[in-house]
Amino acid sequence: MLTLAPTFEGRRAVPSPEVTRLMLRLLALGPKDKVLEIGTGSGYQTAELAKTGAEVHSIELEPWLDAVNLDGATNIYLHAGDGALGIAEQAPFTAIMATCGVRHIPKAWEEQLAEGGLLLAPVGDEACQRLTLLCKHMGHLVPVRIAAYVRFQMMQSKPPVKELKPQYATH
Repeated sequence: MLTLAPTFEGRRAVPSPEVTRLMLRLLALGPKDKVLEIGTGSGYQTAELAKTGAEVHSIELEPWLDAVNLDGATNIYLHAGDGALGIAEQAPFTAIMATCGVRHIPKAWEEQLAEGGLLLAPVGDEACQRLTLLCKHMGHLVPVRIAAYVRFQMMQSKPPVKELKPQYATH
């Protein structure tokens, strides 16, 4: 197996061009596809996804991207939110690609993936992840292959909102 590490651009990790090419090759996207990208980041992989002609929906918890990367693309839709929840209102997706590490595949992704669709995610922990390709078959995710060992930034989720209750002094 090949181990591929991201490079750093500004304050965000950017997957190497080799990892991006591998991910695109595994998904084999075309103009008839609708893909969900988890983790827009700088927009580099989003722009590469758009070049396939697929309709790209990309979600980022804290949007920050280099608009130059997306210059001229008309098939990209950017969303702000928790990637673990996906984008239910845009489902189903023929492909889902996570550009961040996950310990496990969130249930929402499985639910939002079309039957026969492909899901590609770096699964593991902070130290090492397996770039795992899965296919939805009969309503369940079935592993297809582990393509490489990689190390992506782990997916972040918004912390739950805590209700603040006033504290009153008692005498």
